[in-house]
Amino acid sequence: MPSAQVCDAGATILVAEDDVLVRIAIAEYLRACGFRVIEASGGLEAKTVLQHGPAIHVLFADARLAGDDNSFALAQWTRRYRPAISIVLSANLTKKSEAAAHLCSRNQPNPPPASHLRERIKAMKASHVHRPKADRRPKAASR
Repeated sequence: MPSAQVCDAGATILVAEDDVLVRIAIAEYLRACGFRVIEASGGLEAKTVLQHGPAIHVLFADARLAGDDNSFALAQWTRRYRPAISIVLSANLTKKSEAAAHLCSRNQPNPPPASHLRERIKAMKASHVHRPKADRRPKAASR
């Protein structure tokens, strides 16, 4: 886990997560804990932020990012070119929630529990999946 110095309030965390609902929930949670959060939808976007964006203190990435710029390639690149950045890779919802709560515990005496974030993500996913068909966008026709 990142050191306490890196995780002070106002530190910037880059959240790289391809599941938009998970990314939104984690980013909101970390912002509520006093962090500045930048969101990336994948490894390539995260690398672009690391190269051209503001100073990043923590890279919080889904361990299952796909493609050429997958999470492990992103972590290796970050270690090589931005060694001062702490890296948190996490694959499942429970571990992601616990990692976010650990970061928050550095800033707040009583941060929201990890279970709060985990349940919020589950609720967001459930409401997204179970929308009535009339509320869903039509799929593009196959050719």
